Amino acid sequence: MKKSILVTNLRGQVLIIAIIFMAVVLILSASMLSKVGSYLRFGAISVQGEQAIELAEAGVDNAVWQLNLNAGACPPATCSNEIAIGTAGTFKVAIQDKSSNLKTITSTGYIPNSTNPKQKRTIKVDIGINNEIVEFNYAVQVGDGGVDLGQGAQITGAGGTPGNVYSNGNITGNQSSVITGDAWAVGTISNPPTVQGTRHPGSPQTDMPQFNYQQWIDEATNGGTINCTLTPSQCNLSGFATIGRRMYINGDLNFAQGTIVTMTGPVYIRDGNLDMGQDTRLDLDSSFGSTSVALVLNGTVNVGQNSSINPTSASPKGYILVATPSNANPAIRISQSGANAIFYALNGEVRLIQSSHATAVIAKRLTLGQSVILTYDEGLASTNISGGPGGSWQIKKGTYKQTVSP
Repeated sequence: MKKSILVTNLRGQVLIIAIIFMAVVLILSASMLSKVGSYLRFGAISVQGEQAIELAEAGVDNAVWQLNLNAGACPPATCSNEIAIGTAGTFKVAIQDKSSNLKTITSTGYIPNSTNPKQKRTIKVDIGINNEIVEFNYAVQVGDGGVDLGQGAQITGAGGTPGNVYSNGNITGNQSSVITGDAWAVGTISNPPTVQGTRHPGSPQTDMPQFNYQQWIDEATNGGTINCTLTPSQCNLSGFATIGRRMYINGDLNFAQGTIVTMTGPVYIRDGNLDMGQDTRLDLDSSFGSTSVALVLNGTVNVGQNSSINPTSASPKGYILVATPSNANPAIRISQSGANAIFYALNGEVRLIQSSHATAVIAKRLTLGQSVILTYDEGLASTNISGGPGGSWQIKKGTYKQTVSP
């Protein structure tokens, strides 16, 4: 009898121990399952967060691509609407204009969408167009070819700005010719011209402003190529026309009489010349504001009678810079016209004749004909030359910001 009671008690104790053990196991299992569940949930949230970041970055990349594709404009379908990327999620982009060459892109990625987002991340970046700053500290700066002013010719400045001249050669003039500012020459300065500022003959040779031809050749080439042999109509312009961000090969770029051309981006004429016939106009698109743009060619420039090259109306103005490495005499010829542009011909001569007009000249030699006026714009002292609205938009380093949206 006592043995039976002892066995029964022993079995009861084992059962209690087993129940306690099972309870401990269940508690530990529940805790582990809870931690595993939390880990899985955390992992899912982390993955969704990374996916939202990737969607936001995709929105930035798409906006930059659209801006480059559409000359600085982003279509509403991309920049106003929510865009789905497969079934993973969506992104939405907003673009703020800070200036003609600077924008801010704000892109938000959503998982799965903006209506009921489980996760969302926002990225903000600034984008801009590569600019080159060229300093034109003088109305005229020439190499050892010197400056020659014809009868009644003037080098002056706008709004009371002096028309200063620096020559690594001589400065010579004829009757009634005038330089309204100071005149520096490595060689001699004749009289005339009348120098209203101070004469500095025997000055030290100075470095010429440097212009990065290759940068703007590349900018123009990125817009595509026009072959003048295959499509002559695109190289022989008439009526109202637009040029910008293109390379012209196998021929000249010609303006027929009366043609009005708007320039919307950099242009490169690889194998030919620029010939603006009579009564033509080349206008810089107003969207450039105070930023200038380059027209680069390997040949020569002829701005015909009563033709003009015109800046923007901004303050300060944005100018067309016409640049050629040609060593021709003249490399750039302007006759009886109002070429309110910057001319750059380090290896050749710039020649203005018969009451023509220019804004600034950098050349090996400058010849001003009778009654020619060169009027320097003070804003040219530090000129931004840009691909402009048709140029290549790129993310500016150091502007990337990421936020976790609630």
